[in-house]
Amino acid sequence: MGDFATEYTILEGFSDPVILVNGARQVVYANTAASEFMDIATIGRDLAISFRHPSALEAVDHVLENKVEQTTEINIAAPIPQIYQLQAKSVELPEGIGLGAVIVMRDVTFLKSSDQMRRDFIANVSHELRSPISSLIGIIETLRESAQADRATQKKFLQIMSEEASRMARLIDDLLSLSKVEVSEHVVPVESVSIRSILDTTIELLRERALEKGMTIKLVSTGSLLDVPGDSDELMEVFQNLIDNAIKYGETESEIKIIVGKVKRIPDLKGPGLSISIENQGEGIAAEHIPRLTERFYRVDRGRSRKTGGTGLGLAIVKHIVNRHRGRLSIESFEGKTTTFTVFLPTPSS
Repeated sequence: MGDFATEYTILEGFSDPVILVNGARQVVYANTAASEFMDIATIGRDLAISFRHPSALEAVDHVLENKVEQTTEINIAAPIPQIYQLQAKSVELPEGIGLGAVIVMRDVTFLKSSDQMRRDFIANVSHELRSPISSLIGIIETLRESAQADRATQKKFLQIMSEEASRMARLIDDLLSLSKVEVSEHVVPVESVSIRSILDTTIELLRERALEKGMTIKLVSTGSLLDVPGDSDELMEVFQNLIDNAIKYGETESEIKIIVGKVKRIPDLKGPGLSISIENQGEGIAAEHIPRLTERFYRVDRGRSRKTGGTGLGLAIVKHIVNRHRGRLSIESFEGKTTTFTVFLPTPSS
């Protein structure tokens, strides 16, 4: 098979996964991109052993049986949601192998999601901006007319204008943060960062806000904390969002616990990691809301969220940053008791 592999070394130049299968659907060649994508360890095995997507296998079978080119889309759920366009075409293989199929996988996640994202963005942002803009217009009209000589009303309205303008500024800042992390989500950070340092800094930044509600923040470590591959600014944003939420929605004069420890295996992923849990005491979150908490602009209590300065984007930002770090975010809540957000981050296995 050496000459066969040499003949197709040009396919190593493709960044897209490329696979060749024979008439029995056995893999006879896979470029590096395909081997990494599908974890192909042994040439000669049925494609279905490494690639368990029924629609993709049906398309390949159709090509092998009918010699007609096929195109289909497949959805990859982990480590991050992706959409791939699979193209399969009949091809004559060398060394007397006969007819087979060449399979090319192209990542079309951005192309497919951009239109939907644009529609969602316009609808949600329009909705979020309509209320403060309407308030500002109404206040300006009042100040121009009936409240021109009323100092007390002017002072009250100026305060409202300041709050609404700040709310719009926070929304724009969060939108920019979300846009930035979405663009880089498929690029895994490689720099080594100290989780202990990031948490210590974040706690100091938010300690005064917690004290305003009589709350304390306690960091508990169950062992030595390993450094992780990551972007320190992004991870700081993750823990600022989560601890800030714990303060906003936690019970007055309660304790926020940050529990950090090692895990042998991150849920749904291979390999070891760190778990960082932020637990607060309070009203908790009803179970039906938990699956949707990381959706953009989703709020359990819209009125309360706005009152506390929330934009509805914080947990969406957290989810995308954790995805970029190839980690996991889990949420557990018991109504009237505690809510815990846990971030799992991979650590080097050695």
